[in-house]
Amino acid sequence: MKPKRSTLATPKQRRSTWIIRCSAVLALHVGAGLAGIVPRAAAQSESQPWRGIVKSLDTASLSSDLMAQIAVVAVREGDRFLKDALLLEFDCRRQYHELSALAATMTEAEVAVETNAQLVKSGASNRNDVAIAEARRAKASAEWAVQQQRLTGCQIKAPFDGVVVELNANAFEVAPTNKPLLLISSVERTEIEIIVPSGLLPKLVKGTLLHFDIDETGKSYPAKVLRSAGAVDPVSQTAKIYASFDSPPAEVLPGMSGTARIEVEGGR
Repeated sequence: MKPKRSTLATPKQRRSTWIIRCSAVLALHVGAGLAGIVPRAAAQSESQPWRGIVKSLDTASLSSDLMAQIAVVAVREGDRFLKDALLLEFDCRRQYHELSALAATMTEAEVAVETNAQLVKSGASNRNDVAIAEARRAKASAEWAVQQQRLTGCQIKAPFDGVVVELNANAFEVAPTNKPLLLISSVERTEIEIIVPSGLLPKLVKGTLLHFDIDETGKSYPAKVLRSAGAVDPVSQTAKIYASFDSPPAEVLPGMSGTARIEVEGGR
């Protein structure tokens, strides 16, 4: 008669059973993660970094329609200025002489009108002569007004508080007409342009808080979302949002870039 086999597991068998059970539990958790099941705390809020750039709200490229020599260059690149400050001045002596000549022509035309009016009364002239004299007076007056308006460009003054970004003018040069002489921008009136996934637009409403870490300064600045752009890039599925600093930092300049950290409810 054969002896009965023992039903008790050996230590080696118990160890193999434990390994199999642990592997099954691990596979269950991995499968759940792949299926999109994540811990609730992680799904509620996620801080995502998005790249952005500081832009000026006021930027202007200034030029002149005067063919005149530059007399004064009052600023240099990097100089800051206040509104209405003198930036450039031209030598407009020739243009002022032309204005005086036009004023004399206008006076001559006025005299011609009055003379012809008197001749009509005495029967020595007709109404056509008066009409022609009046037309010449109107033409001279218009030419004088055009020249006077043009002379307002003899000085280029700052339209707002800002800084000189680029200067393409030197004293004693003849300024090319309608060519940019200065590029200026505002320093205090700035905003942040940030590129984010388009799927986040419904969550990034006006007033959403963020922190903007600027590369050049190594500092973080609090800001708020102002608005979003009116279009989405269909290729990258991204969109632009715009934010403003809580208080404009003096060391931050237009063109500086950085990373926006935004607390987005529900994650990406």
